[in-house]
Amino acid sequence: MTPPDLLKLAAGAAILGLAALSTGVSFGRAPRGSPLLTAFLACFAAANLFGLVLLGGQAWLSPDAVRWLRVIEVPLVYLLGPLLYGHARDLLAPAPAGAASLSIAHLLPAALAFVISLLNALTPFEASPLGNAVFQLSFHGWLLQGTPYLLATLWLSLRKSSPARGTALQRSGLRGLAVVMTGCWLSSTMNRWPPDAAPLLASIGLSLLTAAGMYLLACRVVRQLLQAPPGSSTPVIAGLPAALDETAVARYQRSGIDAAQCTAIASALTTLMQDERLHEAPGLDLQQLSHHSGWTPNQVSQALNQGLGQSFSEFVNGFRIAAAKACLSDPSDPRSVLDIGLAAGFGSKSTFNSAFKRATGQTPSEYRRQPATSD
Repeated sequence: MTPPDLLKLAAGAAILGLAALSTGVSFGRAPRGSPLLTAFLACFAAANLFGLVLLGGQAWLSPDAVRWLRVIEVPLVYLLGPLLYGHARDLLAPAPAGAASLSIAHLLPAALAFVISLLNALTPFEASPLGNAVFQLSFHGWLLQGTPYLLATLWLSLRKSSPARGTALQRSGLRGLAVVMTGCWLSSTMNRWPPDAAPLLASIGLSLLTAAGMYLLACRVVRQLLQAPPGSSTPVIAGLPAALDETAVARYQRSGIDAAQCTAIASALTTLMQDERLHEAPGLDLQQLSHHSGWTPNQVSQALNQGLGQSFSEFVNGFRIAAAKACLSDPSDPRSVLDIGLAAGFGSKSTFNSAFKRATGQTPSEYRRQPATSD
């Protein structure tokens, strides 16, 4: 084995270990889209494993053994693009209830590659020119087949329109995964070029950079998914200041989330509320915000208390009052005070009046009678 092959083998081994680690951590723990994410990481790890066996055992593997190993390896790489895109859709643009997030049609190329590889293992047809052309097309075609899925995943992670459901942190994580996979795609493409056509140092460097990107990504996955054990959800006591809730403080100390993470989650929750206008739903509660954001109720409560110094009700009412103030100060808005309060998300006039006066020192009617230039 040549030194470049040894470097590629080392990079591939690192990627394999990190992908396997990420698969194990994500299993059963990630929020929306976790089954497809786990399947993607598992396929990625398995494909790297078989690729390493083929690369490292090229001196002692028989041609028949190579063909049978490819029966498993080739279909796996055809699954990478669809599974990654399916996870992105589940996370950022979920399908309507009852609709499949990934249709069978997306898996047909993998099935076709399996059939071709199996037939080649049973009755080797790659010895003939036509058979070799068919097999080579199947063996390398996943690079073209997966490219549109990579681009679609990147587009979803960058999308900020209302149908996008994920938080800023989730979009960032997905974007990082798509970038790392793009590096893998490019590295695999360059490794398939003839030795005299592919820049050797560039190919090896890209493989090592991809391994480094996978390492950083795995660190992030482990850090985020091990923050709290599955099912740890304790409701927040609405309206109770965080500084006085000693039970919550003790519970937060055992949650595994530090101050920096609280600040990041609180910022992402704020962006989520602004982008999706969740405050306009009168019945919004902690469980619903947890479902929309992907964090557990306990994590949401801690982030708001320690990251913003607010309870859940104070956090939501802040958005409602800001929306109501904007409408009340607009002379062209013909709606009544009650209609404005209900549209902002308050359930009744009394709740609207009390929350608004507590925040501004004025009733909504008094605020509306002020000159437009005053706040």
